[in-house]
Amino acid sequence: MISRSLLPISVCAFSLFSCNQANENVEKRPDIIFIMTDDHAFQAISAYGGRLAEIAPTPNIDRLAESGMIFNRCLVTNSICGPSRATILTGKYGHINGFHSNEMTDFDGSQQTFPKLFQTEGYQTAVIGKWHLGSIPTGFDHYDILPGQGHYYNPDFINVEGTYRVGGYVTDIITDKSLEWLGKATKSDKPYMLMMHHKAPHREWEPALEYLDAFDDVFFPVPPTLFDNWQGRGKAAKEQDMTISETLRIDADLKMWGDSTEHIYALKNTYERLNTEQRHRWDAYYDSVKAYFDTANLEGADLILWKYQRYLSDYLATIISVDKSVGKVLDFLEENGRLENTIVVYTSDQGFYLGEHGWFDKRFMY
Repeated sequence: MISRSLLPISVCAFSLFSCNQANENVEKRPDIIFIMTDDHAFQAISAYGGRLAEIAPTPNIDRLAESGMIFNRCLVTNSICGPSRATILTGKYGHINGFHSNEMTDFDGSQQTFPKLFQTEGYQTAVIGKWHLGSIPTGFDHYDILPGQGHYYNPDFINVEGTYRVGGYVTDIITDKSLEWLGKATKSDKPYMLMMHHKAPHREWEPALEYLDAFDDVFFPVPPTLFDNWQGRGKAAKEQDMTISETLRIDADLKMWGDSTEHIYALKNTYERLNTEQRHRWDAYYDSVKAYFDTANLEGADLILWKYQRYLSDYLATIISVDKSVGKVLDFLEENGRLENTIVVYTSDQGFYLGEHGWFDKRFMY
């Protein structure tokens, strides 16, 4: 999504770049904020309409859509975290930029990237939040990034001084860090380009603690293909490993932890990071969910439907914080008189399935 009212400014800006800024005084070059989430499905953005629009609205993201342009004919060339980001940075396919799977160790930061081009043209540049490319970012005057996938609660960050931990919820922290950097950047005469990268709503979809129960009284409409059997489809559709019925983990994904290896994983990556107060809030909520699950003895279609409802409840609750973050950024721009000369882009590194064809996850180009 890009603000429509700013398109003439963006055209002017790139015209100025092409003519070596010969006529820069005619129009002030725009500031740019590139907001990217992780696995945010278009079905979970109310500006696109659909079955979830009224149940789980995204009013602040919709503010961008209402005043700008919305993309509805898009695909990603490699629908997985790191490779998608490498392509965005370089404009190259993964086999050319060298980062074609999450198992790659380090992105080659010596190659040309669009932040470097902005630096060359006198922009202040920064990346804050999820990076997931292994290497230390290049082409940025400032970086403050999550190691690997990052954590939702009390996350670690890496900056020029090293690795450190910050208390709180990751979406809120990334927002606060971004606003702090913007506050400094706006004091300069130089334009800026900020890449603000959220972890949310990546698996395992862990909401801010105040939103754990946000959708408890909601029954999410079921997509017509939730119980799809993929008859007549190709091999990829039949042999994929992203079904709600089989692949979605009741323990790690839906937080019904028990005595499994996934329980140990969840302890290390989530529960052990919580402080005492946070654990009380987590336990108070998920213990009641687990108590229902343990006594319900769900099977077959009933189990799939329950998993679908729990999955969407957590997934959409993480997006509440993302939407509020977008609102804070737009409010900052408006309050500081910079909204009209700022290009704001909202995107995700890829889309996501929310029960369509019985699937969750990504990995298919469509």
